[in-house]
Amino acid sequence: MTVSLTDGKVRNPEGVEVNASLQCNMRCRSCAHLSPLFRRENADPAEVHDTLSVLSRNYHAAYAKIMGGEPLLHPDIVGLIEAVRATGVSDTILVATNGTLLHRMPDRFWQAVDSLEISVYPSRMLAPEDVERYRALARDHGVSLLVNYYTRFRAVYSETGTDSPGLVRDVFDTCKLAHFWNSHTVYEGWLYRCPQSVFMPRQLRTGGWDTRVDGIEIDDGPEFLDRLHRFLTRDRPLKACRNCLGSVGRLHPHEERPRTGWQVTEPLEDLVDRPFLDICKDDITADDGCVERSLSAPVGGA
Repeated sequence: MTVSLTDGKVRNPEGVEVNASLQCNMRCRSCAHLSPLFRRENADPAEVHDTLSVLSRNYHAAYAKIMGGEPLLHPDIVGLIEAVRATGVSDTILVATNGTLLHRMPDRFWQAVDSLEISVYPSRMLAPEDVERYRALARDHGVSLLVNYYTRFRAVYSETGTDSPGLVRDVFDTCKLAHFWNSHTVYEGWLYRCPQSVFMPRQLRTGGWDTRVDGIEIDDGPEFLDRLHRFLTRDRPLKACRNCLGSVGRLHPHEERPRTGWQVTEPLEDLVDRPFLDICKDDITADDGCVERSLSAPVGGA
């Protein structure tokens, strides 16, 4: 599913991502947002509203995906959801959470959201009765629910990166976030093609750079629409691709690691799943092998 320029707007058939909180209450190895390395930072609903209001004049997504870190750590998650909805930047609102704080959410949360995606991990397994309760709440409030059980992650980045232009090109060309999931990320008034290009450079201990090199500043100028479309469809690797594994990092069992020692120091070449890279060259939609099973509760489902 590709980005298009239709009826005077850039159309994303997937979701535009808003990070409610950069921190997380888990420390998953190979977190794509590098959340274990971040301190507390929550999105300001008013700032998000202003940014998305400007963006919405030239851009529309099928859904806005509110995530993190762990989004339910945000002290006003309902206010943030309402702020995003008021901009009209998307058709629906989806919240992606690990579910461990879902029991704290009031009815207002369930009334505010359209879709909920719960990622369950072995180290913080949700009890079956909790999952059933959330399925019932979703059904009662007309919320579409998807519960994904993850047993494995793929390596996500390397501190040392690679100097191989060919490998950088391969990582970019096979990146599901950039070309299949269209994980456009809004952060501090800028739009990025993927979350890694926002957060990874901030954490590199050597060779970090201004993250804006891989983004586009959101404005309302007469040329922004064309610049935005070119930015989201250009066939050129990002600077971040030198240190990123995109979708083709090696698989490993899920585990949580302490903040100290969480960084990955192996060369990028040693972390690539070469057979899966070859598969993705032929079919970028190939399953990445991380989700063991899924449960769904569509609106009106049993």
